[in-house]
Amino acid sequence: MAHKKINYVLILFLAFLLFTGCKKKSKEYTTVIWEVINPVTNEPYTNMLVRLYEAKKKNNGIEYNLLFEGKTNQVGIAEFSFKANLTSGYWYEPEINEGSLGHNGFDYSVLKQPSPSDESVKKDEENIIRYEIVHIVEYVQHTKNINCQGSNDRMRFRRKFVFTGNGVNNYSAWIPNINHNGFKYLEGCYDNTSSKIIIPSDSILYELEVVRNGNNEVIHKTFYVGSGQIDTVKLYY
Repeated sequence: MAHKKINYVLILFLAFLLFTGCKKKSKEYTTVIWEVINPVTNEPYTNMLVRLYEAKKKNNGIEYNLLFEGKTNQVGIAEFSFKANLTSGYWYEPEINEGSLGHNGFDYSVLKQPSPSDESVKKDEENIIRYEIVHIVEYVQHTKNINCQGSNDRMRFRRKFVFTGNGVNNYSAWIPNINHNGFKYLEGCYDNTSSKIIIPSDSILYELEVVRNGNNEVIHKTFYVGSGQIDTVKLYY
């Protein structure tokens, strides 16, 4: 009798493990919305391949199973709804095929994406997963005093990169400056074209301080440097 009782207990225990080990599906829907955009131009990335994986912790690591694969539409959005597994140890990870744009750091730059350490997909909720991507571009800067009054003319400038810099309110140091160049102003009838500059596509705001005939003038200029746009920033004063 004792052996029968032990076997009965073992059967119940194994049944309990089997029951608790099964996936527990939610009654509610979880929705994942991928949004892939160029934040500088607000242009969408269309036909971008997106995927959603169900991840599970295992003794030897993490097991990933593909749950969904699709492409962004004409406004850069893809959407998928499903009933999530509520069992502890399961979570969901979205991704996009950004590699189709080329090589990261050479052809494009990702400004925003979900962090792998974040639980970016909340179960039983609508999740907007935003990716902000810009192209890497080349340009030259032509700086010229187009209203030169003589050797006493002076100019210096500073700039801020709205999307890829330190924020819309933060300008760079003045260019030129004593610490880096050994002088404070570009003087006289200055005319110079820089070497090629490579940056992520951005809107660049310039502030020029011009001293001419003893008068100070502050000039603001904005340029968008991007694929298919201007390849020369004309800093004329």
